[in-house]
Amino acid sequence: MAIRFSIARRGVLPTEGQQENVSETTDLESLRVLLESPQTTDAIEFQSSSGRLPSVLPKAELMAALSTLQRVMVHELEKGNAVTLPGIGTFRLSLKGDIEVKDGNYHGKDVRVEGLQFRPDSELLAEVRAFEVDQVPYGWKFNAEESEVEARLAELFASKTYITHKDVSVAFEQTLTRNRVTKLLGRLVREGRLVREGKGAQTRYRLA
Repeated sequence: MAIRFSIARRGVLPTEGQQENVSETTDLESLRVLLESPQTTDAIEFQSSSGRLPSVLPKAELMAALSTLQRVMVHELEKGNAVTLPGIGTFRLSLKGDIEVKDGNYHGKDVRVEGLQFRPDSELLAEVRAFEVDQVPYGWKFNAEESEVEARLAELFASKTYITHKDVSVAFEQTLTRNRVTKLLGRLVREGRLVREGKGAQTRYRLA
């Protein structure tokens, strides 16, 4: 499956509402491609789920190994060292602060660790850059009317007690982006029309 993306104006995030139509006068420099609905996957929690590569190690052993690796990384980073994970990449500290002069010498002022910088392994980066990307923007012009939302939900609940994020996406024939499905379900929950149960991949919805 190819990577999908949306088109947004620079500095503006896509919304669930009506998108502006593209015209011949549209300044293409003002537009940008935006990865469609980036999803964070817990590689350990879902390592044996359908559609994922199974691990050769049990979950408990993977967790223990990662815990040890984390302690090693913290130990080395605390010394100011960069840490390389073979096949993954290199992590190093990112500092932020000001500089001041004292007694004719430069000194740091409020220097602190801001975060981590990551440089991916060259082979990993090469594989990622080879991913296929769908050249047609996904969900750029789509706008669901309220009546259509009601009709699609009625059809879903006619045969199901609970629905999932995927059910809604399929009901709209995947013309709604993942981000918009999330916003739609969130709005219906806030309006008291749906009740959310579960967390993460186990989240499901029922009529209030």
